[in-house]
Amino acid sequence: MTVSGIRDRAAAVLTVGGDEELTPALVARVKAVAEEAEGADSGVVLLLLGGGTGTGTGGGDGPGDRGDGTDSGERAGTAGSGERAEAPAVAGSSPVAGGSPVGTGIHLVNTWERALRRLETADRPTLALVTGVCTGPALETLLIADHRIADGTVRLRLAGGEDGAWPSTAVHRLAQQIGTARARRLLLRRPWLDAELAAGLDLVDETVTDPQEALERAAVVSEELSAVPGREWSIRRRLLFDATLSYEEALGAHLAACDRSLRRRDPVGTGAR
Repeated sequence: MTVSGIRDRAAAVLTVGGDEELTPALVARVKAVAEEAEGADSGVVLLLLGGGTGTGTGGGDGPGDRGDGTDSGERAGTAGSGERAEAPAVAGSSPVAGGSPVGTGIHLVNTWERALRRLETADRPTLALVTGVCTGPALETLLIADHRIADGTVRLRLAGGEDGAWPSTAVHRLAQQIGTARARRLLLRRPWLDAELAAGLDLVDETVTDPQEALERAAVVSEELSAVPGREWSIRRRLLFDATLSYEEALGAHLAACDRSLRRRDPVGTGAR
């Protein structure tokens, strides 16, 4: 099975590089995929995440394909599951990178959050396939997926800088999905998580050994989720959302926290609004 084969049967496909920064172009891609998903009666929304590509082009045959013959495992390193604190120095782990660079305005953050929410609540189920380094917007996108498959090269980390973890609604999703105590540990130290640790924290639903096995599992799960007709899954998903504090109630507080962080990093106000 290839990514191309899964793509052909998907309602929509979104690719986000593992260390890709937040840009208007990325927001536009998410909006376009959400629109496709809203108009589809079958298929899954396929999210190809990670690889540390940072290209934002959506190219290649998968999230770990850099287009130059080097796979994501070579970029993410060869550390085993016992080496959990180390990962490569990628753009998403720099003090001002990973979704909140200097020059980012709160308007862009707001449009990103709303585009991501639109995709999260679209009618069709979302299936994430993640490989290699995954931080910043890629990790935020992973958190909206209904089902998540990770291969053995995965390294996940919350975006952030000297002032701590980036206070996006990823914080809200983490608390809702894995519990406040476990989310707090991730926020305080922003550790790198391998596939084993990510699965233990319920950040991913399945872990597999290598990218090929991930594709095979994605194909099986895609067929299962595609069988859900029309809006039936989105109705059930809404029941889950309504069981806790709503996203809409939390959004304002997260945007205010993001705005404070941006103002500290750009005190003279030169960033885009």
